[in-house]
Amino acid sequence: MGSCGSQSQSSQDGQVDNLSLGALPDSPDPNLARLYSVDVLTTTKGLIRGSWGQFKAEAFYRPLPKNAITTLRHLLIAALELTTYAAKEGEVVEVDTLGEGSYARVFGMSTVAAKVISDRERPWVHRAAVENALIADREAVGPRVYGHGNLERSKGGHFRGTVILMERLEYLSEDVRQKPDTATALLGAASRLARVGFHNDLKFDNVMCRRHDDLVVIDFDLLAPWTLQVAVSSGCIEHDFRELLEPLGPVATQNFREYCDLFGLSLTLQDGPVYRVVLGRLKELWSSLEAPVLRPLLERTPQNTLMEVPFEALVRVPLQGVTVNLLDLRGNVFAHAETDQNLEGLPQLLRSNGVYWH
Repeated sequence: MGSCGSQSQSSQDGQVDNLSLGALPDSPDPNLARLYSVDVLTTTKGLIRGSWGQFKAEAFYRPLPKNAITTLRHLLIAALELTTYAAKEGEVVEVDTLGEGSYARVFGMSTVAAKVISDRERPWVHRAAVENALIADREAVGPRVYGHGNLERSKGGHFRGTVILMERLEYLSEDVRQKPDTATALLGAASRLARVGFHNDLKFDNVMCRRHDDLVVIDFDLLAPWTLQVAVSSGCIEHDFRELLEPLGPVATQNFREYCDLFGLSLTLQDGPVYRVVLGRLKELWSSLEAPVLRPLLERTPQNTLMEVPFEALVRVPLQGVTVNLLDLRGNVFAHAETDQNLEGLPQLLRSNGVYWH
């Protein structure tokens, strides 16, 4: 597939260590939880002295790599924004910020990454982030998890949240994202993931690399076995397909999950080689799903339901802000205005509510 992009020497070395982590143990190790429950930073100088924060480890399945306590503390110092205070105690903290959202941030040091979720986020997000990260690890479709716990700042401000410690992965460079063989590798990852559930947020921002030829999907907060979900500010808009899919067996279920995730992915892509590879797979899946799943879905679901989210999926590029219906592969191609595909030859069971302008 080619290089993931630029890598520091420490992260390159870490990739070798991460490969030896093995399968997720069946149960956590209570000794590790006791070992990794730590004071984040204790100061003895200045006007404010004492402990600035605590981390209570809830469950750890694997030991952290070498220099475990230092790595853990430094990640947490960065998360609590205590780097300046640590420096006054002579402790140099060098941590990378790998990602940042409204209420969650990801930090990296050496071979370890820490996903930190603020208590300003809804409780179900905390639970789902932990539970689904463990499911993805156990099913070998996501990052390997060391463990998780609760973090609280006790001086100089307020913070309380959940921390998930996992292996550090590498971002895909923009050049690698544009290669057709990357798309082929991503199709393989999506197919494996579909054995477990709907990812519900598959996009290149949620795809990283463990090795040059090993793509890893991340961010399983919305993972669900039967439910298509779209996160909104008040929670999730969702539709449960269990009644339709379960009688059809695992093959049809897996194919429909894969179809939905790839459909969403396709709406984040510009027309080009990668989009064409994904579109080709969508056509194959449509052929296998039309009779057993798609037509029954059309017949059994009220029209007004089909014309709303999550059946209407948001286009990210190129026609940002419009929607395409899952039952309208023709509309998917229409949204990619630069394509030379023959629209009339593409399947459509329901005309999209938002993408057509005539």
